Amino acid sequence: MAQRQSQSSDEERLIPRDGSSPLDSHFTAPGKRLETVSSCELSVIKHCERSFRQIWQTITLILFPSGITAYYFVIWLCFKRSPDDPIKYGSSIEIWLFYSWFLLSVFALEWAKYGLVGVEAAMLQTDYWKAPNTVALMMHSGSPWSGPEGWLKSAWYRLRPQKPKTHRLWTLLAVLSLLPYVAIPLSGLSFEPADGYVALSTNPKVVGHTREDFNRRQQSFYYSGAVNAWRTGLPATIPGFGVIYTPEYVQREKFSSFRRIPNALPLAEEIPEIFLAPQADTPISGQAWGLHAGYNCSIVKDASEFTILGQKSSSSIFGSLGLSSGSDQLAGVSLQTPSGQMIYAFSTSASLDANNLWGYVEMGVSNTSTIYDGTEPSSFDKEGTAKADILEYSLWQARLRGLYGDDYSDFNDTLNPTISGMGLPIIRSLNGTFVMNDTFFEVQDGDQYREYSTLLYNISIEVPKGIMSLADPVGIRCRVISTLGTAKLSPVHSTFHSFKQTPSPPSVADIETPRFGNIAQKTMLGHFIQIFASTNSPAPITKSNSYLYRNYIRPQMVQKSVMLAFATDALQLMYDGVYGLEGAWTNNNLTSSKQGKVLVTGKIPQYVPAALLIVWAVGCVLLAIVYGFRRRWADSLDGYSFFRFGVELADKLKENPDYLNAKDFYRSKTLESLPGLIGDMQGNGKDGYHSIELRDVAGS
Repeated sequence: MAQRQSQSSDEERLIPRDGSSPLDSHFTAPGKRLETVSSCELSVIKHCERSFRQIWQTITLILFPSGITAYYFVIWLCFKRSPDDPIKYGSSIEIWLFYSWFLLSVFALEWAKYGLVGVEAAMLQTDYWKAPNTVALMMHSGSPWSGPEGWLKSAWYRLRPQKPKTHRLWTLLAVLSLLPYVAIPLSGLSFEPADGYVALSTNPKVVGHTREDFNRRQQSFYYSGAVNAWRTGLPATIPGFGVIYTPEYVQREKFSSFRRIPNALPLAEEIPEIFLAPQADTPISGQAWGLHAGYNCSIVKDASEFTILGQKSSSSIFGSLGLSSGSDQLAGVSLQTPSGQMIYAFSTSASLDANNLWGYVEMGVSNTSTIYDGTEPSSFDKEGTAKADILEYSLWQARLRGLYGDDYSDFNDTLNPTISGMGLPIIRSLNGTFVMNDTFFEVQDGDQYREYSTLLYNISIEVPKGIMSLADPVGIRCRVISTLGTAKLSPVHSTFHSFKQTPSPPSVADIETPRFGNIAQKTMLGHFIQIFASTNSPAPITKSNSYLYRNYIRPQMVQKSVMLAFATDALQLMYDGVYGLEGAWTNNNLTSSKQGKVLVTGKIPQYVPAALLIVWAVGCVLLAIVYGFRRRWADSLDGYSFFRFGVELADKLKENPDYLNAKDFYRSKTLESLPGLIGDMQGNGKDGYHSIELRDVAGS
């Protein structure tokens, strides 16, 4: 019975039994404010409505826009990688994050719209955001500001010369609704799935030495393997998947050899710090034992840069070079500096081998320990780098005529840079002939090493025949540091961290494996003309039984050749110079990976949709906080609300011919002349009912 009475009361409030309008006695002419009337003073109203707060609707507007925006930032910041990254390593969940982003975005759009509809109802009750007239108010019916049709209509109204039908609130809501519709499609262009590798929990099969077997090999294998690889100019490519690990501070994109897989040891750039670990056929992660090394060869421009070769004049003759039988190395003399370091001098005087270049080389090396015995530096800080091994290489050259007097007219004699402040082994005399500079070869106590004989060798550095020109000296200086230990591998960016030096590897052989850099020294020792082949330079031209080189050995060629010698040295120490995975073994300290889909950045910069989403989320949150918790008559400005407003104004509008015209409502001058503020008709903000308040249109 109570339910039936309540229903009857609602009907009488909307359409009184006497047929009059609920607002007949209070409706005033346009331009006048309707006085606040208590619901108890209206005889046609049988009960009061209660205004209420839409808490859940407001919370929705706060949570969903901010949540979906935060989700985008998680994807952006946690899975940010370039499509050009040589290794795209990630998690198997990334592809599901990609799909879930678009799925959640659809729901977030609808829930955000639900929250904005509620805020719209509250904002229309304020003086600042009120609709200027009833036409503008009716433009909110059905929330057309939230979809393409409403946006197009708004744009059309704005382009027409007549007064726009929409107003500031409608525009604000339209902009907030448009932002995610633009941002979400753009987000699909800001990241995309790509072929990569995803982590597994299984242990990989790898190649590479361990601490236990590092010294279990014969020196003849690693020396010959390194020299042969250097002599033929083989690329210094890492076996297997081929990853060279670097610290996080190293900008890998600056190294050309790190931009592709498998990685190769650089031959022109400085190697500040690397870690060579076991290699599998896919990216691996975990803790591994390996070679921690760094080396750099710089081109020398002044003699003062040489710290070992600069001591030659005060050195003493130590002996001849210990060359192996059948070696193609040039015979030479070894000198010992006052500080105990070694200088090796050799030339092509005894072995011109029918070519048009003569060369004389001085190579200085620091006389530190040749094995890993604990004297190597444990860190790469300033104290550790002070213990670096040194290799200095200087080269003097002369251009000769061919074996039968042939000349190569296109010879390029350009050398840049050359070393200033160094003497010359050959000089031109006053009569124009070339002679040896005896002073150049003087060492301690006035001894000369230009002529030196032993039981096995008779070494003589002489002026070659047919000198056409002399070149200024060129050279390089290298610093090498290395140690052995364990480090944690991160395949995401090919980095390592937490390196710990381990004790010297156990020795079971008569000769232990040499420290990094020693194989490179022996590779360069006694070699001169092989620098051409090691740097893949053009082959000499054959002419009348002579082969003629087209240019001098340039300083850049020396640098590349010595860097290759260090690279082949490192490959021999860790992988025995192999490139395949034959003989691979299971490493239980590492985990493997497989091919899969990972996320990479797309064509659109990720900050573009991020900026749009931030504006959208912040705008929604601010509106929710400021207006969302206010009391309002309903959760939205829906069709029922407009039906009530229409019933209340029915008697005043139904006789107006303009109102009864069948044309669109936004063309009605009558509706346009009516104000659009929705107000509390009781005035206490709690109990009462809401309707269109009549205010001065000009003032609104």
